[in-house]
Amino acid sequence: MKLNKALKLSLGALVLFPVTFFVGNELLANHLTERFEYELFNDNLIACGGGGGGSSPAAKAAKKAKQAKAKLSFKKRALSKAAAAGEDTSELAAEIAELEALLAN
Repeated sequence: MKLNKALKLSLGALVLFPVTFFVGNELLANHLTERFEYELFNDNLIACGGGGGGSSPAAKAAKKAKQAKAKLSFKKRALSKAAAAGEDTSELAAEIAELEALLAN
């Protein structure tokens, strides 16, 4: 009796698992066409860009200033190393002047 019941359960599981895998409760809930339309509409939204905002001009200017400050500190360290080594520093000094002028604006 127990073997018969176990056989029925295992056979039922073998049949129902693939069916639920392919159907995925869409047929029972009757939302198959609605889900298809929803996914189609969302694909169009993604294709159109999704409505992402982007950075404001003030945020872009702040980011540019932060990058310029980082470059300036790097160039100043390179200038001090070059001066300590006795190398030509005129090119680095010109780049530092440009970055300082950029930050002054």
